[in-house]
Amino acid sequence: MNSEAPFPRAVIFDMDNTLHDLRRARMCAADALMAYCGIFGDLHFYSLNKNPPTLIEDAVSLYLADGVEGEFQECTWLYHTLELACISPFEGVEEMLSELKSAGVRLAVISNADRPDMEKRMAALGYEHYFELIVTPETFGVKKPDPLVYQKTLEALDVLPEETMMIGDKKNRDVRPPRELGIKGVHATFGSVDKRDNICAVDSPAEFLALVKKS
Repeated sequence: MNSEAPFPRAVIFDMDNTLHDLRRARMCAADALMAYCGIFGDLHFYSLNKNPPTLIEDAVSLYLADGVEGEFQECTWLYHTLELACISPFEGVEEMLSELKSAGVRLAVISNADRPDMEKRMAALGYEHYFELIVTPETFGVKKPDPLVYQKTLEALDVLPEETMMIGDKKNRDVRPPRELGIKGVHATFGSVDKRDNICAVDSPAEFLALVKKS
């Protein structure tokens, strides 16, 4: 990669289950909360198979409705606190970000998480300084999979689609929509539960870095 004129000029990352293992953090938080309540019910199912904005609140409410004795506000606070404490990056993520940043590649994140949640997770990882743009639904008033969020991000970075790569764990949000604009979409299988994308997929941050260097 040429450090004076790297190609691609920009890389856009999804956040959850791409830069860090949110699924593992939620499993750990659910285990701890169920141990605290003394009943190992269906909290894993509720928290891993629902995806509305009130994910945790809905999951805890359903868990308590199963006859678990617990106070809702206390349980949701405990869950959020434990989840954040369990946030950890995938192996090789920081090395990847550091090398891309040093090479002059412009880095951004697009997440469907609300801004407060995004900021807490980013702070827990300590990755804020790598990114010049962090996009949440509040930033442009749209969220993935709407291609407009990618278009607005390109404009903010002042880069062209063909100069940009996007990597994420969800094919219907992070991979296919950017491809519609001419961005190279890459499936992060290491954090995904989706079937492997048959066009472009990587199995680790190190493999993605190698792919960027070949571009």
